[in-house]
Amino acid sequence: MIKRFEWGIFRYLTFGRILNAALVLTSYQISRLIRRPVVWGGPWSVSLEPTNHCNLKCPECPSGLGELTRPLGLVRPDAFKLYAGSLKKHAFYVQLFFQGEPFVNTYLPELIRIAHQSRLYVAISTNGILLTPDRIEALLKDPPDKLIFSIDGLDEETYRNYRIGGTFSAAFSGLSEIMKHKKAGRLPHTFVEFQFIVMKQNEHQIPEVLKLGKRLGVNKVTLKTMQVYSTASAEYFLPQNEKYRRYSLDASGLRIKGTFKNDCFALWRSAVITWDGNAVPCCFDKDARFVFGNVSQTPFLTLWKNSAWQTFRQDLMMDRSRLEMCRNCTEGVRINIV
Repeated sequence: MIKRFEWGIFRYLTFGRILNAALVLTSYQISRLIRRPVVWGGPWSVSLEPTNHCNLKCPECPSGLGELTRPLGLVRPDAFKLYAGSLKKHAFYVQLFFQGEPFVNTYLPELIRIAHQSRLYVAISTNGILLTPDRIEALLKDPPDKLIFSIDGLDEETYRNYRIGGTFSAAFSGLSEIMKHKKAGRLPHTFVEFQFIVMKQNEHQIPEVLKLGKRLGVNKVTLKTMQVYSTASAEYFLPQNEKYRRYSLDASGLRIKGTFKNDCFALWRSAVITWDGNAVPCCFDKDARFVFGNVSQTPFLTLWKNSAWQTFRQDLMMDRSRLEMCRNCTEGVRINIV
C-alpha cells in the first residue's frame, strides 16, 4: 500500500492559522463536554465548488444523474476571489471540488492561482477524462498542491460499470500524463493520489491497483468504500469482502457500520461554499438543503457563527439520526477509506 503524508501542507501554515486550529479543537472539545455548540475561530478546511456540472453519469452521484434541484453553474474568477479572500485568515486547506467535475470549469487554472495568492493549499479531485495535453500545460503554470484521480476499474468493462459516459483509456491517459510531468520535475510539489472505489465488480483488481500505483509512482493509493442510497444499489454494488463495505445489509435494511455519536467534528473544522456562494455545513449536503447564507453578501465568519449554523450544530448534538444526510455519513466511524 502506498500511503504517504501531504507534507506540502506545512508550507501554508502560519502562526495565525495554527492558533485558529487550536481554537477550533478546544471549542469542539468544550462543546462535547457541555453538549452545547461553542465555536471559536473558523474552519481550517473549506470546499469551494468550481462547478456542479459533470461530464459523467455515475449511478450513485446526484450530480451525474441530474438529480440536483439547486441551480447548475460555475464560479467565475471575480466571485472566487471574494470567496478565497474571506477564508485566508483561518483556512489553509481548500478543496476545489464538491459536486461535479472541476475541470468542466475552464477557469480552473485561474482559480488555483487565486487560491495560491491567498496562500491556500489546493486539492482537486477529478475523473481525469478532461485532462487533455493543452489543459495539462495550462495547469503546469501554477499546479495544484494535490490531485486526486478517481479511477474505479482497470479495463473498459469494469470502468464503465460505474463511470457511465467515460472510458478507462481517457481517464488513465490523464493520470499517466500527469505522472510523466511529475517524473520530469515539472510538478515537484504536487501530491498525486490514485483513488479506487471498491465495488463488487472491481474488487478482484485491488492487487493490480496497488501494483499500478507503485509503477506509476503516485504518492498514495486509496481504496475507498462506496456510498449507496438504497438496498437495491447495495446489493448490486457492495463488494463481497466485508473489509471494503461501508454498510451492513440485512433483513432490517441498510445501515452504516459502527456506532454513531451525537457530535460531528466536521461542523467545527470544515465547511462548503457552493459555486454560487452559498455556505452549507458539509460535503454530505450535496443539494445544499441547509444554506446558512451567501458569502457574496455576508462575510464568511459572520455566517459561520450565525444562529442558523449554531442551531444545526445543536440539533445534531441532540440527535444526529434525525438528519437524513447524517445517517449516511461516515464522520467518526472510521470506515470511509482503507
